[in-house]
Amino acid sequence: MYRALVIPGHKDLSPLSYFLYRQGLPHKITEEAGQLVIWTATEEQGEVVKQAYNDWEAGLLQLEQAPARQGVNVEGIIKSIPWRSFPVTMLFLAACLAVAVLTQLGENIGMVSHFTFVKIKVTGPYAYFASLAQTLDSGEYWRLLSPIFLHFGIIHLAFNMLWLFDLGRRIEYRQGGLHLFGIVMVTGLLSNIAQYVFGGDATIFGGFSGVIYGFLGYCLAREKIDPRCQFGVPPAIYGFMLVWLAIGYTGILGAIGFGNMANAAHSGGLVSGLLIGTLAGVFLRRFEDSEY
Repeated sequence: MYRALVIPGHKDLSPLSYFLYRQGLPHKITEEAGQLVIWTATEEQGEVVKQAYNDWEAGLLQLEQAPARQGVNVEGIIKSIPWRSFPVTMLFLAACLAVAVLTQLGENIGMVSHFTFVKIKVTGPYAYFASLAQTLDSGEYWRLLSPIFLHFGIIHLAFNMLWLFDLGRRIEYRQGGLHLFGIVMVTGLLSNIAQYVFGGDATIFGGFSGVIYGFLGYCLAREKIDPRCQFGVPPAIYGFMLVWLAIGYTGILGAIGFGNMANAAHSGGLVSGLLIGTLAGVFLRRFEDSEY
C-alpha cells in the first residue's frame, strides 16, 4: 500500500472518497494519531489522489456529498455491530458446532455416517460405501452439502470457525444474509463435488474450509470488479491462504501430523468463489450505481 496523503483529522473526506470510488480508484482511509491517511495500491494512484485533493481544496473541483450509507472503515464498523446482526453467519457457526458435538469431532463413526457425501453402512468394525448414484437414488440429497459441517479434531474446527466468523461477517454486513447464504450453498456444493471427484480414494471428508476459500475467492473477485465494494480483507490474508493451499498439495502437512488436507475441496471452493464474485461484480455494479 502507498501512503498518498496525510490530512488533519477534522477534515470530512467523504465527498473525496465518494468521487474517487466513482472514478474506479480503490483506496482506503485510516486514522493515525488524530490524522487521516489516504492509502492507494500504487504511487501513480496516489498522485491522482493528491491532485484531486489539491483541486478540491483550491475550489477547482466541485464534489457532491457522499450518500450516508457509504462507510469509511468497514472493519471498524463490523466490530462495533453486535453478533445478532449477523444471523446467517451465526447460523452456520452454530450448525458446525452442533455437528461437532454430535459426531464427537469425527470420533463417532455412526453419527459421522449421517453427514458423509455418500451413504455409509457401518457394521461392526467395517464400513461399506455406496456410490454417489446409489446415494442420490435413495433420496439423501442433503449429503451433497452436509460434509461442510463435519470436522475432525478441535484444531480443524477452531481454525475453520474463526475464518467463518471473520469472513462471513464481512460479506453479510456488506451484501446481506441472503447473499451470504447463497455463497455458502454454491461453494459448499461445488467444493464437495470437487473433493469427491478429484480427491482420490478418501470417501470420508469434511470441513468448512472449502467454503472459506470460496469466501476469499468471492471477496477478491468482487473487489477487483467493483472497487467500491470493499470487504476490508488484508492483502496478506489472501497471500497466506494461497500459500496454505499450495503447501497442502505437497502432502507435508499430513506427514507432520496435521492430517490429510481436502485440497480438491479448497481449490473447488476458491474457483467457485471467484466465479460468483465475478458475476456479482458485473451484474450488481449496475444495480448499486442506480442507488446513487
